[in-house]
Amino acid sequence: MKVYHQTGHNLKWNIDSYKEGVGNGLIFSPINIDADKLLRDTEIEIKKVSFLDPQLYLLNQAKGSLETYPFFPENLRSDFSTPDLDNDNLILAELCINYQLQNDFKYLVIPTKYNVENPTNYLIQCTDYFVLPFCEFAKQKQANKKILLSVIIKGIMLTDDDKRNEVLNWITGHQNVDGVYLIFENNFAPKQIKDFDYLLNALRLIKVLKDNLMEVHIGYCNTEALLYSIAMPDSVTIGSYENLRSFGIRRFQETENGPMRSPNARLYSSKLLQWVDYGYIQPMKTLVENYSGYFDESAYNPLTNFEPDYNWQFKKTEPYKHYFYVFDKQIKELQENQTDRIVGLKSTIKNAISLFNKIENDVLLDENSDGSHLPTWFNVINAFQKELNK
Repeated sequence: MKVYHQTGHNLKWNIDSYKEGVGNGLIFSPINIDADKLLRDTEIEIKKVSFLDPQLYLLNQAKGSLETYPFFPENLRSDFSTPDLDNDNLILAELCINYQLQNDFKYLVIPTKYNVENPTNYLIQCTDYFVLPFCEFAKQKQANKKILLSVIIKGIMLTDDDKRNEVLNWITGHQNVDGVYLIFENNFAPKQIKDFDYLLNALRLIKVLKDNLMEVHIGYCNTEALLYSIAMPDSVTIGSYENLRSFGIRRFQETENGPMRSPNARLYSSKLLQWVDYGYIQPMKTLVENYSGYFDESAYNPLTNFEPDYNWQFKKTEPYKHYFYVFDKQIKELQENQTDRIVGLKSTIKNAISLFNKIENDVLLDENSDGSHLPTWFNVINAFQKELNK
């Protein structure tokens, strides 16, 4: 299973880490890099193992550098809206595919648009506006590239059986599509997903896509990428800031409501399967024997390389490069066989729960730094394993 960098702000961190052997490629973000800079200044050898997220989620909002891309709809006409796709879908497909071919990305990615609701005609619109014209133009170009279909999976598409079957039938019904760039929308307040039905149905959806011989590349992953791995997708992602590890449409909106509060710096631990708020580091250092042993070694671990004077701040590069290295290694060490992978991950979860029990004998953690997500994850794995064995 491959690991892609979900890029955004501070793209250089991802490129530097990739050059250090972390990850298999990058997913480029148009709102964060100028189109000409990506085309002319980014190394072709990196782009050949990477792909583009076209990010046409909001057709008429030019967040960041998106308007520099030839396929941005408002470059075709001002005040572009969904009905304009009836007339401009072919030229949009041509511009988007040509740009991806110019960069020689590994895949051609079909964009999708975002809907707040889930209207009954949404999938039909996506077929008419994006899938058919993109596949037709790719055929005309005789592009020797696999095609990925971007799909945003809203919560109701997982928890409602009819909606889940509808989207699965829609995805697998496109014969000219080789795989899917799968994005699970995350509207949960906690930093780790703790919803049993959501996670189990995500695994079921991935499994059906793989059973239909499709490539499955899951974007915007946090630690639950480990859980998704047991459904045997082709890739998951690593991202620096939280909005690259959890998909929300606010990232693509031109204005965000109200002031944004800077999050606390956090440090990832593969042993705990959790990001721990730095505010707990000092209590752990004081109260927990061998506290640093709960965290992985890497060249970027602040606890072993930059203490005692390290300035913990969420914009500092070290915690993220530490995470890139540690999580990529953790993913790559997963067993190749599905049965063995399931057994191994269950063992890892049990061990993490045991470690949290030891820590919380002396230091209590909040729900975004503790192991409260782990029992749910364990139960999800058991439920999925039971279905596999039927």
